[in-house]
Amino acid sequence: MRILFSSSPAFGHLLPMLPLAAAARRAGHETAVLTHPSLAGADPALPLLPAGPSQAELLADITRRTGVDALQDPAVGAVEFFIGSRMRLGAADAVAAARQFAPDLIVAELVDYLGQFAAAVLGVPWVSHGATLPLVPPLAEQFAHHAALRFAEHGATPTPALAYVDPWPDSLVRPTDHYPYERLPVRPDPHIGDGAPWSPPAFPGREDRPTVLITLGTVHDDPAILRAVVDDVAALDVNVIAGGAAGTARENVAEVGFVPMRDLLDASDLVVSAAGAGTMISTLGAGLPSVLLPLGLDKPVNAERAAATGAALVATAPGEIGALAGKVLSDPSYAGAARAVAAEIAAMPAPEAVLDQLLARV
Repeated sequence: MRILFSSSPAFGHLLPMLPLAAAARRAGHETAVLTHPSLAGADPALPLLPAGPSQAELLADITRRTGVDALQDPAVGAVEFFIGSRMRLGAADAVAAARQFAPDLIVAELVDYLGQFAAAVLGVPWVSHGATLPLVPPLAEQFAHHAALRFAEHGATPTPALAYVDPWPDSLVRPTDHYPYERLPVRPDPHIGDGAPWSPPAFPGREDRPTVLITLGTVHDDPAILRAVVDDVAALDVNVIAGGAAGTARENVAEVGFVPMRDLLDASDLVVSAAGAGTMISTLGAGLPSVLLPLGLDKPVNAERAAATGAALVATAPGEIGALAGKVLSDPSYAGAARAVAAEIAAMPAPEAVLDQLLARV
């Protein structure tokens, strides 16, 4: 079978689908991903079909046409980012690339409307794959309305998905969460690279100190915030791995570029993040506690869910993080709560089992 995975141009949206894509390859199916070429490094084994604008091109197009900063005005920006501008700039290329690949099934992440559009035009069944929590009903209705309008401009009508594949464990889900299709839980796995093995940074003479990973994601790329967080945490008697250029020369801080999440988690005792869904769930899956600084979009809700498990504390400003990190490291209950969620995640259905369920519906 030929299975096409389709994603918005952001690693946080694509990475949660890679375990299912890998399971499909292991089962002998032909796979590819439809997205912007900037995401090609996510999984070199997954052929990339270029379609749609980059994240930067989308943001620039939205500002040029509407005057709105999509990152600061989610009410307008989200619809334009995922539907308006993305379909305007990428619909034709997405259908052309998908038609050439000739998929039997399309797996589109939750807010990837190019994959959904290609499925509608080609008459191919599709599956929705979660990354974040499902959209709240008002936003889901707004998205559905605008998607129908954009699809109609091309003579197409949205079609229902076969199922909704969800990498969120039950302990982070609430009865009020609205799933648009039947929910199929799938075990999330942190990103694994296939390049040369990564060696964690050495901290000579400090090997007995705990290591704190600081990763604030790729959407809100603010060096000033990263530097403030790193400085606050590095003032503790800990080692710090900073995911990005923090611009510090402290002996207990090592700055790293893009490293597969599994490698980073294996080297860490505590994670400081912006509460992005993928990072937060991967951290819990590794049984590690967190300090979270939610930076907009869906992240405050993500942080609230993690904190409710007892595995995380939530900061409201960079200057609070050092004290919170010290509290988490000194109180073993946070790590214990994280290990409990990790056991729950480990027991979720494997990607192979979920793939079998999906293929039985095609």
